[in-house]
Amino acid sequence: MFNDDPFARRKILLVAAAIIQEKGSKGVVFENVAERADLALSVVEELFDSRTQLIAEVQMANYFVTVEPIHIVLSGIETAVAEGDEGAFWSGIEENLVMSWSAGHSGNEWGILDLLSDVWSDPFTRTHFCDLLDIQFHRWIAVVEGAQRHGWVDETIEAKAVTAVFWAASVGQVITTGSPSLGLSPTLIRDFFVQITKKRVQQTTLS
Repeated sequence: MFNDDPFARRKILLVAAAIIQEKGSKGVVFENVAERADLALSVVEELFDSRTQLIAEVQMANYFVTVEPIHIVLSGIETAVAEGDEGAFWSGIEENLVMSWSAGHSGNEWGILDLLSDVWSDPFTRTHFCDLLDIQFHRWIAVVEGAQRHGWVDETIEAKAVTAVFWAASVGQVITTGSPSLGLSPTLIRDFFVQITKKRVQQTTLS
């Protein structure tokens, strides 16, 4: 069946996103999606190879919508580096850390583990998702290296390593925040990150 609706794909994605919000990804079934989108089932099957692909694409979009406020903060951090504004740089870093680490302290409302599992279930979407994430990784690495050139961040720290560690840890927080042994708060993580990355000013004694 020929699909003459130019907005059909968007309709399907929006309906599937609503179903995931209501019932989780297990609730996404082609027949239900087609009915709610007011489209023929054949149109959904024409545009998406499988429900796995549909769910993965929706969850990838959900991820980037969710983290958009964090990306806005990153843009401000990049501006601070470009303009040599150390105060704005550290304020942005601290804001970013608190925002990133607050997810696991709000009942896992992002559903980050389920979301990433859904994205990873479709090979094509996973590859596209990783390509988009890599852009963010490069931006963070450039930020750290720029701050090192300004003398704000300890130059002995490997920019790629610190980026990888804190990105991975912010996802893993969903597990660790439920531990009574750790009791980590977003502000504690913020202070820890600043402590280990901020360059210490060496005090010299005149003789």
